[in-house]
Parts: sequence; structure tokens; C-alpha cells
Amino acid sequence: MAILDIEAWAEETGATYAEGYEHTGYYNRKYIARKGDLNTGDANLTNPNNYRAIRLADVLLMAAEANFKKSAPDEEKARTYLNMVRERAGLDEVSLSGNALLEQIYEDRRLELVGEGHRFFDLVRTGRAAEAIDGFQTGKHELFPIPEIEIELAGNNWQQNPGY
Repeated sequence: MAILDIEAWAEETGATYAEGYEHTGYYNRKYIARKGDLNTGDANLTNPNNYRAIRLADVLLMAAEANFKKSAPDEEKARTYLNMVRERAGLDEVSLSGNALLEQIYEDRRLELVGEGHRFFDLVRTGRAAEAIDGFQTGKHELFPIPEIEIELAGNNWQQNPGY
């Protein structure tokens, strides 16, 4: 389970916590400091855990997708990388092939990387954003608008991204 209902958990366990900025009652379990952690950082932030910019699971899932999508697909290697992630997560290995394998790679990226800011970009990169995100406009929302001040600071030499 990736998301913690911290209020229910505190009531169940008797744990205490301090409400942070814009407290919602939910917390990404991946970043909860564990008793005995030796991580150091800024204690004024959510917790002193170091931020992981990229994780091995992300690299393995990228490798799985890349091996599936290369000009001469290597489904065996793609499955191997995918199953490495699944094994670490305590899930059964898959023996899928074809489009079912690719869909499983996408699904495991969604589940493994939840709360880490990858999903939107994965959907855009794979051309699936319009079907998955209400209000997404193909040809517009793949790019963010350039702030007007940046265009002005560039001497008005930049064109605004399409649709903005």
C-alpha cells in the first residue's frame, strides 16, 4: 500500500505526528522516516530522508520498455527487467508477450512509481494521455505554456507553445 491515511494509522497505533504544510491526512509511505534511519537532511522539510531523483526500479522499467520497443524487440530481456522489479515487490513473475507485456510494463510503472511525478509524463510520452486524463487536449497539453515574462526577457524572440 503506497498511500497512508495518517490519521487512521495514528489512531490505530497511538503514534503521534506533526501536521505539515497543507496537511491532507494522507502521506506517501515511501518517504516516511523509519525508526533508526541514518538519513540526514533538512529537518524543517517533511522529513530528513534524502530525495531519490531516480530509482533502480525506474531504470529497470525503462530498460524493459526500451527492449520491448527497439527495432528488433527483445521480449525476453524486457520480461527479465520487468520481473526483477516484480520480484523485489513480492509479485509473481509474468510470462506475457506482445502487447500484453507492454501493457504490464506500463501498469507496473504506474504502480511502482506512484506519487513520484512520473505518470503524466509517461502518459504523454506513450501517447495515452488523452484517453487517461479528462480535459487533456492533444496538440496542446503535451507542452506547458512558456511564462509571458520569460518570452519578454528573451526579447520577444520566443514563440509561445501551441494552444496557449
